[in-house]
Amino acid sequence: MILANAETLQCLSQDGSARWLWDIDPIIFPIYGPIQLRWYGLCFLGVFAFGYLALRWQLRRADPIAKHHGAADELAGRFINYGVVGTLAGAWFGHRLFYEPQRILDDPTYLIDITGGLAGLSSHGAAGGLILAIIFFARKYKLPVGEVFDRFSFSIPSGVILVRLGNFFNSEVYGRPADVDWAVCLARLPEPLNTIPRHPSQLYEALIGVGLLLILLLADRMAGKEKRPRWMMIGVFLFFYGISRFVVEYFKDYQALAQDASSLTMGQYLSIPLFLLGCTMLFWAFRNRTATEWSWSPPPNMLKETGTPKKKKKKGKRR
Repeated sequence: MILANAETLQCLSQDGSARWLWDIDPIIFPIYGPIQLRWYGLCFLGVFAFGYLALRWQLRRADPIAKHHGAADELAGRFINYGVVGTLAGAWFGHRLFYEPQRILDDPTYLIDITGGLAGLSSHGAAGGLILAIIFFARKYKLPVGEVFDRFSFSIPSGVILVRLGNFFNSEVYGRPADVDWAVCLARLPEPLNTIPRHPSQLYEALIGVGLLLILLLADRMAGKEKRPRWMMIGVFLFFYGISRFVVEYFKDYQALAQDASSLTMGQYLSIPLFLLGCTMLFWAFRNRTATEWSWSPPPNMLKETGTPKKKKKKGKRR
């Protein structure tokens, strides 16, 4: 990360002042052949690591007994498996369906073509895949669906933060041309795109993730933590996420629906249902005020795996 100058790259605003240049190799180091350790991959691993820790914290708080027996940790670990599949599948198919429908119509095999790696992942598609994963997981382990959504909502901001940082390292999902003091030139974009100062929209969205986490923690505290009404936390997240994603799209370059084709971008159209869903969940939560109740009995095999101590038999008094 350096300031642009005449010797490196001509990255100037309209008034002729230099803007900062982002020229970091997205590959940390090659491992073997096409296998590489990339910043984006590292960020993606961090998403699931922090997601697991946040969910484990919520499950431990909900059920102190399960915490001591290790069942809460085991349950959080099992959900991550569902979350990984749901997130990746939703992000993959979502990007192609929402942003490249014409390419699918021209070549239907593109929908399942993985030869190009994981290039092209949609955050809205990831949200849809994650919703399905949560519902499936809750039913499998006989958990209240609303409780799982609420408790997992604290894990989602880490995904918003780290994925957008990964996008920044990859110089992708970049912003629109800008003339602000903090505009950035992405040196690894093809010419002449790499000479145009842009909004660092990836960093904007990473900051949105930080803000969402703080809002969730504040809302949780104000609602009394375990006394909060069911569906409240996921409603808070979707409400603010929908608004923030709608606004930040004004600073992102067009991915679909060009400026001449629509007054809104595809990302904005997809953010509206999230906002409305958040409003619906908040209305439902405060109208019904269903108490938070984590009534869950771990299956015997889980208790066995986590090493739950057996109850000691009481010794009778000798006569």
